[in-house]
Amino acid sequence: MSDTTTAAPAPGALRPLLEQAGAAFGEVAGHQVARHYGDGAAEYGAVRASAGVAERADRARFRLWGKDPARMMHGLITNELLKAEPGRGVYAAMLTARGRMIADVRVFRRADGEVLVSVAREALEGTREHLKKMVPPLFARWADATDEVAELGVYGPRARELLSAALGAEIPALAEDAFVEPDFGGARVLVAATREAGGEEGFDVFLPAESAAELWTALHAAGARPVGFGVLETLRIEAGRPRYGRELTEETIPTEAYESSGLMQRAISFHKGCYTGQEVIVRIAHRGHVNRHLRGLLLGDAPAPATRAPLVNPDTGKEVGWTASAAFSPLLGQTVAMGYVRREIGPGGEVRIGAADGPAARVVSLPFTTGDAGA
Repeated sequence: MSDTTTAAPAPGALRPLLEQAGAAFGEVAGHQVARHYGDGAAEYGAVRASAGVAERADRARFRLWGKDPARMMHGLITNELLKAEPGRGVYAAMLTARGRMIADVRVFRRADGEVLVSVAREALEGTREHLKKMVPPLFARWADATDEVAELGVYGPRARELLSAALGAEIPALAEDAFVEPDFGGARVLVAATREAGGEEGFDVFLPAESAAELWTALHAAGARPVGFGVLETLRIEAGRPRYGRELTEETIPTEAYESSGLMQRAISFHKGCYTGQEVIVRIAHRGHVNRHLRGLLLGDAPAPATRAPLVNPDTGKEVGWTASAAFSPLLGQTVAMGYVRREIGPGGEVRIGAADGPAARVVSLPFTTGDAGA
């Protein structure tokens, strides 16, 4: 049987530091996260102009080890883990046999042979059950490492500079999903590049939980401003990046989200061998299109719509989709959202929120750009 045991979580060593920084807490998938630190505009500005640091308590992590953990994980995701060069992680979807989403994952094949997997906290239970079902213990063992491995995010144009100072090791410029494994205080950490925070240069740092407070303190001392989950969501939406629990759910076929958001090449390989759910993905590729696309929505001064608000064609009165994530965008100076829209209404089209006479929304391509501000 796979090793799925997890030690009882110790009191969060970071919690006093977050409270000291003024954190107000909320919940993501039943787990407390720092929502903000009292000044959302300053937090947003730090990521756009300097650097912000965030505890990624909205994420969960798994470890795989044993005889062949990389091959076992390779067969469960839509991307090429086995062909990834050393120091190159992969982003991918994990699917049911029917091609439905279990999680979107970031997977890193470490130098010591272990595999580290990061997922949205909303996907923790589904991922755990899938690994329990699909990973034979003869070839790999696995564990929910969410309490064992911490994840800190450092995002913004000065992120690399401040992270290098905090770690005492020069972090090179990295393509998205590439990673390095420097030492910090005697512990081996994994630093992976990301562009999820508004497209700015950024890094997710995975390290032993007992070392997280020391790195947080060093980053804060170097000049990184604490940033809450609320601002990270705004930046993610501006970057047009879907996440599990919002744009990606059990109802979603991944190509619906990835094809129109520029993430298809990053997330899905159409050349790899068999993986769970592949038949559905290949069938859609041969058909040549999906029936709906993830799009950007510009709402002007309208309030942010609730998740799953209907999108209506104003000419026919028929529902043509629904909303997912929404926020006020400082980048565009208006409310924006992501939502699924039937393919006959492309960029430049208009939909209404909630009803045929509801607030108007202009449909645009993802990611959002400053050129959308006048659309």
